[in-house]
This record gives sequence, structure tokens and C-alpha cells, in this order.
Amino acid sequence: MPELKNPSQALAAALLLAVTAHHESMAAEVTASAELIAANMPPVDVERVKDVVEVALAMLTPEV
Repeated sequence: MPELKNPSQALAAALLLAVTAHHESMAAEVTASAELIAANMPPVDVERVKDVVEVALAMLTPEV
């Protein structure tokens, strides 16, 4: 994993890991981390990160 340089990168990584985790326990753990990171960020920044992660996941996930 690359070095995370700021809270936005850390939140993006946590959200991606939460969505792609292979086990529920790992998803729950990473989701808790994402919530802690987001709690210390301005809401507008959190929304921007969520928007970017949503687009990235949509591009990487094949349509069914």
C-alpha cells in the first residue's frame, strides 16, 4: 500500500478497503477507521472523497 499523505487519502483508502473487503469483520474494522478519519475532516472534504471513491468503484466494477 502506498504511503498515505493526508486525511483525504486515508479516508479514500479506508472506504475502498471497506467496500472491497473479503470478510465482514475486516469491512467493519475498516469502516470504523473511515468514520474516525471522517470525523476529523470538514464535511465538504468528506463528501468530495466519497464522490471520488464512488466514481472509481463504478469504473472498476463491471456492470451486471
